[in-house]
Amino acid sequence: MTHNPFAVAHQLAPVPAVDGLSDDLARFHAAQAFAAFAVFNREIRNLPANPEPGSRPDLGYLSALGVASLHVARLLSDTPDDTDPFVKSLWELTPGYGANNGEAEEWLTGALDRLGINPADIDPAYEAGDFRSPSRLAEVAG
Repeated sequence: MTHNPFAVAHQLAPVPAVDGLSDDLARFHAAQAFAAFAVFNREIRNLPANPEPGSRPDLGYLSALGVASLHVARLLSDTPDDTDPFVKSLWELTPGYGANNGEAEEWLTGALDRLGINPADIDPAYEAGDFRSPSRLAEVAG
């Protein structure tokens, strides 16, 4: 069975109630963004060196979902100012998997850890022991 980052993200951070707390909303959007980054990174590693243009429209969807969810989570978590790079830039797709040189994923891992979700539960490319939040992967799988 293949690990599905979106299914895990949904189980660890379900859609909050409309009148949900800011942390619940931030947790949901951060988990969705991180799942999109995880799937995008996994899929882009499998692309041939020169893929045919338009051959993977799902990658555009993943990047749009990742960017939108990242920005919502960011805005719910802090009050950014005009110097905040997340306010000024969007996730840029580059051959080197450039998500703003990794700042977006780094911010998401920190935010998820602060919000009680171990990023390794969503993306198995990370090590659970690198984070403070306990891994709940066994709970999710069960």
